[in-house]
Amino acid sequence: MRQREKIIWAFYDFASTPVAFAINALYLPLMIIGAGGTNTLVGVLPLVTGSIAALWTPIVGLLIDRAPSDSFCRRILILISVLVAGLSIIMMTRLNTSLSGLVLLFTLMSIGIQTGWTAVNSYLASEGEEKNMGALSGIGIVFGYIGGAIGAGGAVIIERLASRNHALIFIGLFLILFALIPAVLLKDLPKEAQIENPNLAEILHEIKDNTSIKMYLLGSILWGDAISTIMTFASLIANQVLLIPLDNIAFVVGLALPFAIIGGYAQGHLGDKYGIVRIQGINLGVWAVGFASIVIFGALMPIIAVTCVAGFALGGNVTLTRALYAKIIPVGMEGRLFGISAIFTFFGGAVGPVLTGFFADLPGWNLQLALVVPLIFVILSIPTLKYINENSSVPFQGISTQKEGASS
Repeated sequence: MRQREKIIWAFYDFASTPVAFAINALYLPLMIIGAGGTNTLVGVLPLVTGSIAALWTPIVGLLIDRAPSDSFCRRILILISVLVAGLSIIMMTRLNTSLSGLVLLFTLMSIGIQTGWTAVNSYLASEGEEKNMGALSGIGIVFGYIGGAIGAGGAVIIERLASRNHALIFIGLFLILFALIPAVLLKDLPKEAQIENPNLAEILHEIKDNTSIKMYLLGSILWGDAISTIMTFASLIANQVLLIPLDNIAFVVGLALPFAIIGGYAQGHLGDKYGIVRIQGINLGVWAVGFASIVIFGALMPIIAVTCVAGFALGGNVTLTRALYAKIIPVGMEGRLFGISAIFTFFGGAVGPVLTGFFADLPGWNLQLALVVPLIFVILSIPTLKYINENSSVPFQGISTQKEGASS
């Protein structure tokens, strides 16, 4: 991938990461509770959006793989997706007291974001250099969390100076503006030969026979579940478990961003040097220790330590997961297999928040004790790494065409 394309590609992360921090992890849970919702409803949201997106995302992958021009198709999908997502965020200012309205808009926003993610991640798998996949993925994460710091930080400042509605409008416009860069400028490198497009039955057969892909999909359910839970309940964990006042939550969550940048870039480079699977195992171990510490000690944990470690682990996990996907997917199947893997990731990311919210609302339970759910999921995910061969990516069913033009 040329340097120009690396930068252009990374701007989707720059544009969309503020949504994860400002909407998913901060404002939306507080808005749901403020509109009369419960922890259970907060936990159900990823299930609602995941169920719909799981049906839609493979179709997006199919469109990309079968399009006469991958470049044009990806750019159109990014453009449409960010318009839908950005306008959904802006419309939250009109329906901020309606539970049904918030759920609907969050669903549309999530589908839009995931559509764009499918486009940019299939581009990474198609155009990225095998030997530098961790570092290349890390570039996107660094851009993403810098965007998160600017976008989410700007939203917090605007909320303080004006109102939360103005902050939501800012996030929506930020997403649309900066995602226009890859939507307009991102181009595939020319290929010397056309890669055959496998059908759905052939793709499923490839998954069945490929141990690395099967274990990756299973692992993505388990560790994706834990990450989704922490993102879904971030502001509520800060308030209900760590006992941080509501006025200070945005500042504390924002402290995680610089450590996410460091974690994403550093762990990507370590993955290239020592093996992505090995570094991912260490990353998941950090998550397990972190969850266990909060379950046991709760508000006794040093807030700064929790924030820094969580940010570092989050940045690394996103980098390593995306790099691992890009390395094991057979050439010619990047779009659709990402779409299929998204089904597993979505449903994995939905079960944990639902169970966590459900247990948190039970008599005698609370959110702190309910975090044992993501702890169990992340522990179960670690053994799957043993069966993933990160050097197993080969052309689909004997296709001899390799990635061309892979130069930095």
